[in-house]
Amino acid sequence: MFCTSCGSQVNEGAQFCTKCGVAMAATGGSVAVATMPGAQAPAIDKFAGLSPYWQEVFRKFSERPKEMQVKWNWPAFLFGFIWYLVKGMPLKALLMVGVAIITLGAGGIFLAIYAGLYGPWDYYLKEAYGKQLW
Repeated sequence: MFCTSCGSQVNEGAQFCTKCGVAMAATGGSVAVATMPGAQAPAIDKFAGLSPYWQEVFRKFSERPKEMQVKWNWPAFLFGFIWYLVKGMPLKALLMVGVAIITLGAGGIFLAIYAGLYGPWDYYLKEAYGKQLW
């Protein structure tokens, strides 16, 4: 049998690929990307209901699930807290509005850049682990 993640040959009945560390399903295919030591990423099929764009982004994020990653997103940058609301993260949207009010709008550019860079990672954390906050 072969690993569906890296393509290397894996012994029949193995629980993990010896080359890349991906967990192997009982049917012989890989189900989740694992990082060492013991950090498990969510199963890729967990994102099946999302658009192909987000499935690909989350697949890449799942390769290193414990490392904060960046992916530029123009809608998150341009629409900030509205984008967070639409993606189902109301607590972060509320925090963004609160910071903007407290700083009298001066924090707006920082928040826009943060949303553009880390919005997709925040969305991944919400979809993969159900996290509303960090």
